[in-house]
Amino acid sequence: MTKKLILIACILFQFSYIIVAQSQNSDEMVKTLTVRVKDNWQIPPVIELNGTQSIEIKFDYMALNLHYFYYSIKHCNSDWTPSDISESEYLDGFNNQPIEERKTSFNTYSNYSNFRLELPNDRLKLRLSGNYEVRIYDNGNSEQTIATARFSVYERLINVGASISTITDIDYNQTHQQLDLQLDTRNYTIRTPQMEMKVLINQNSRTDNEVRLNTPTFTQGTNLMFSHNRDLIFEAGNEFRRFEMVSYRYNGLNVEQIKHINPYFHVFLYRDKLKPASTYIYDQDQDGRFFIRNSEAQDFDNESDYFVTHFSLAANAPVGNGRLYLLGEFNRFSIDPAWEMTYDIGLRCYTKEMPMKQGAYNYQYIFVPNGRTKGTPALTDGNFYETENEYTIRVYHRALGSRYDRLVGYNFVKSGK
Repeated sequence: MTKKLILIACILFQFSYIIVAQSQNSDEMVKTLTVRVKDNWQIPPVIELNGTQSIEIKFDYMALNLHYFYYSIKHCNSDWTPSDISESEYLDGFNNQPIEERKTSFNTYSNYSNFRLELPNDRLKLRLSGNYEVRIYDNGNSEQTIATARFSVYERLINVGASISTITDIDYNQTHQQLDLQLDTRNYTIRTPQMEMKVLINQNSRTDNEVRLNTPTFTQGTNLMFSHNRDLIFEAGNEFRRFEMVSYRYNGLNVEQIKHINPYFHVFLYRDKLKPASTYIYDQDQDGRFFIRNSEAQDFDNESDYFVTHFSLAANAPVGNGRLYLLGEFNRFSIDPAWEMTYDIGLRCYTKEMPMKQGAYNYQYIFVPNGRTKGTPALTDGNFYETENEYTIRVYHRALGSRYDRLVGYNFVKSGK
């Protein structure tokens, strides 16, 4: 009996990296959260009100025991604060529903359950346009949120035109991209744009570089023009870096070595180099997104394993006074403390290791100077006007007396190749 207890204790001790070593906060047990338009993973999570598309939310919960999760939906303003309207106004159906689609991991070293939720669905429809936040919580503790997912719903009321130029109002050295916007309001009236309208622009879905505008440069008939606006000048950056770990049997793209260090596989990527002054080279990336894939599996969602992934970026000294982060869809394109890299003086490089699900990934290094919240790729990857970037434009309207921000215009455009 004693030997059995010792064996069990050893097994539990080994099963530490992903499960036991997690923080006691259950939200850190959630991995590989995706919020996407169903059947189109390469566009932002924005759908048309009463349209044919839907939002698909997936995530893994890293635990051995069986869990039941519920979700609730909240309508939000343009800044993601809760709007001042009741559930019956923005939902057709009942809130606080169970997530019924669940699959247990199969033939993997890491044990998890994969959950899937589609919105709208047979039980719940969306009545209004705007921003929506989905709160996911454990059935046993409705006050403890384990994950949140955000998406937007728009109405096709204002036509949003956008053009991208590489010759900007601040320089001609081919390092920036500038947007000009044209909002056609012939079929929808905004009486006082400066008071009623908010225009939000993101580059590559990043949250740190979001621009908020409400005053047009000038009006031309029914068109609101945002032209030669310095706030609409973005660093061009560089193409995302890529790697693939679709098998433990062979090294994928940008993978130098795969080792089994009990109890998990470890993937060591080739050491990246700084390239702020290099020549631009086009690479067909996925603008920061990832795709779960396992070459030995039939069902990628629950048969793909988690590998401890080792990143490194060579640098003879820290690149500046600030912090360096990894950024991509895997952390919702945000400056996330969990993805901050550590500088190793002995190795002369930045390092980071994280458990990641098998698949093909894009990633980027973003440096945030001390005292700032907006990051820059200039010190690690450089800025090149040829870079293909995505720009998401959302136009919100709150008429005088209204209690919520209505999303009345939307566009998604790309620059470069």
